[in-house]
Amino acid sequence: MDYHYSTIVDPATYETEGLCDGVSLRLHLSQEPEDLGAIRAQEDWRRLVAPVGFKRGSLGPEYNFLSVAFPETIPDRMEILAYFDEFIFLHDDVVEAVDQAEGDQQNDEAREACRFEKTTRDTGRRAMVSTVAQKMLSMDPGPAAAALALWTEWFDKGAGRQNHNQFDSLDEYLTGVAIFAMGLTIPDTEHELRSQLCRPAWVALGLTNDLYSLDKETEAAKAMGESHVCNAVWVMMREHSLDKKLAKELCRQKIKESVAEYVKIVKETAQRSDISHDLRIFVEAIQYILSGNLIWTRGAPRYHPAATYNSRQLGWMAMGTPKADGVLEAGKTAAK
Repeated sequence: MDYHYSTIVDPATYETEGLCDGVSLRLHLSQEPEDLGAIRAQEDWRRLVAPVGFKRGSLGPEYNFLSVAFPETIPDRMEILAYFDEFIFLHDDVVEAVDQAEGDQQNDEAREACRFEKTTRDTGRRAMVSTVAQKMLSMDPGPAAAALALWTEWFDKGAGRQNHNQFDSLDEYLTGVAIFAMGLTIPDTEHELRSQLCRPAWVALGLTNDLYSLDKETEAAKAMGESHVCNAVWVMMREHSLDKKLAKELCRQKIKESVAEYVKIVKETAQRSDISHDLRIFVEAIQYILSGNLIWTRGAPRYHPAATYNSRQLGWMAMGTPKADGVLEAGKTAAK
């Protein structure tokens, strides 16, 4: 895999706790488009969906999520992906805080927009997703259609419904991001193999998210009156009669095992001649979600309330983003 849009970050400048050994941290050459897309999504959510206060989504003061998890994103695709990624964080926070019926309805709106289904519902949420879908298809129809199909499946199966039906899978969503971000075309005949090869990465990612989001998810479940917290650490505490500290240590060990397994798969896959070029690129690229997500999570205001954003982010959040260049202007009249 050739690298055009990112650089390796000096490992002496960040801490991993040994949770992504063997995987470098790469950073996109510019994080400004991600700042712009994410904050514009916040602005549109307030305008089209509902008033929200100071939101803690995909951005970080030093590292943004997409810029380190998908460091080889083609530059002109970063803003639209950041817009959608921030939408997902906003959507997840809302769905997490409502009952299942309302959460299902909101997921259905997003799914319909991904499919361009006709509906009598003209909502702000649908307008935001439709804007993303239309822009992506205009940029690169093949990878865009593949990504939208994966996101449709993800919304249909349970995006943001972790506290409702204990579903917690990000693989369809992140696979779609990777395919469009790098303009990949993976043959239909390799979809099952793609899932098999990447499974250890998704396990490690899910466990890492659970390790750092336990307190946030516990509070959300408590607010909803739920007795179950859909979090691996919480499950380990109960199934193995462990306190939080020991359960987190067990979670860390399982993360390390899954990362080591995936590092081995990446090396083996790079030598294979019986699979497509784009599948080899995909498998190699997914490893950076592991290091990127970990480092982003460790410093993100979303998981660390005492943390803040950098001056550019705070300025745009307070004063508004620069005038849109036509990239994200749909949905101006959508109903809330």
